[in-house]
Amino acid sequence: MITMRRTWPKRLTILLLACALVAGAAQGQAISGSTDTWVTVQEGAAGTGLKAQDEAVAAALRKAVEQACGVFLTSKSKTVDYQAVYDKVIAGAVGYVIEHKVIKTWEAEGITWVTVKAHVSNQKFEQEWIRIAHTLHQENNPRVVVVISEGGLMTTTGPVTREEAGLVQGKIEDFFLSKGLVLVDRSTTQNVSKRDIMLASIKDDTNEVAAIGARFKADVVVVGQATAKLGQRIHVAGTALNQFVASMNVRIIRTDSAQLLVSKTFGPVTSNSMTAAGGEDKAMTKLAEESAPELLKTLIEAWRKQINVTRHVELLIGAMDYKAWKTFSEEARTIRGVQNVRRREITLEHANIDIDYSYSVDNLADRLSEMKTIKLEITEISANRIKLKVVGLAKPPEGKEEE
Repeated sequence: MITMRRTWPKRLTILLLACALVAGAAQGQAISGSTDTWVTVQEGAAGTGLKAQDEAVAAALRKAVEQACGVFLTSKSKTVDYQAVYDKVIAGAVGYVIEHKVIKTWEAEGITWVTVKAHVSNQKFEQEWIRIAHTLHQENNPRVVVVISEGGLMTTTGPVTREEAGLVQGKIEDFFLSKGLVLVDRSTTQNVSKRDIMLASIKDDTNEVAAIGARFKADVVVVGQATAKLGQRIHVAGTALNQFVASMNVRIIRTDSAQLLVSKTFGPVTSNSMTAAGGEDKAMTKLAEESAPELLKTLIEAWRKQINVTRHVELLIGAMDYKAWKTFSEEARTIRGVQNVRRREITLEHANIDIDYSYSVDNLADRLSEMKTIKLEITEISANRIKLKVVGLAKPPEGKEEE
C-alpha cells in the first residue's frame, strides 16, 4: 500500500499563515472596537465667548458618554447607589473620551452651541463605574451623624419610650456602613452628645442640631423619630394575630449652614405577631430594613444636589471692605466654572459671599488663591465652605491712577 503525503509549497504556506494572522487581527479589532463608540451630540451653554464654549463642549462630552454607555447605565439604574455612583463617574466624562472634534460652533440668543463628535471608551467607563461603586464618593461623600430615637411605642402594658441608639438607628447605621458611607465614629457621639441632638430635634431647633453635628466634623445630621403601636387584632386562617404599625419621620440637616435638606416620612409598615410581647421590635426591624435603602438614596440625592449640581459654596473673607469686594467680584466672575457670585453682607470688614461653582471645592480654593488683582490666603476649608482673608491688593499699572 502506497501512502500519498501532500506537501504545500513554502510560499503558499506563508501566504496562508499571513492571511490567518490578518483575519485574526481583524477579528481582534472588531472585538476591541465593540468597546468603543463614536457618537455625535449637540449641547449649549449660557453666555458667549471662550468660557461659554468650554462649558458647552464639557456638557456635550458628558452627553456623549451617557449616550454611548446607555445600555450599561440602564442595567445599573435600579441599584441603590446608582445616582451617587453616576454623579461621580459622569463628572470625569472627559476621561472616557479617547478623542473628540468640535464640528460646529455657533451663538444664538445669548447661548453658545456646539456640535461635537466623540470617540468614547465604553470599557474604561465600565471599569471606572465598578471602582467607584466600591468607594462611593471619596470626595463628595458626606460625613454623617445618625440619631434616630424610638418613642411612643404602645404595647399591651402601656406606652414605652426609648432613647437613641435603638434597633432602627443601629440597623440604618449598619446599612450605611455596608454601602461605604462615612459615619462619625459611634464611640465619639454616644450618651450626652447624641442625647443633645435628640433633644434639639424634639424642640425643633434646627440651628442647634446643626451646631452639635458640626462639633463632630459631620457634614450632615440624619435625625428622626421612629414609632410603633399595637393596631388591630386580625385573624388569618383561624389564628388570631396582633398587628403592629411602625413609621418614622426623618430630617436631614446640613451642619455648616443649618439648612434643612430633606424632611420625609417612611412607612407605615405592618408586622404581625402571635404574641403582643416583642411585636413592636419586629415592626421596628421591618421598618428599618425597608426604609434604610430609600433613606440612603434620599440622603445621597440631597447631597448630590448641594455638591454636584449647584455646588453652592460659602466664602467667609476677612479683611475685606467694599472696595476689595468689587475687585474680587470682577475677577471671580471670570474664573472658569464660576456660575454666579453673590454678596450677602460685609460687616466690620468681613464679607459673606456665595458662589455657584461647577467643579470641586478644592479646585475653587486653588483658583481663588491664584487671583491676580487681589491676594487671598486660605485659612479653612470644608465640604461647602472656604474661609479666607485678604492679604493684599495688586498695585495698579504705572501711570494709571486708582479709581
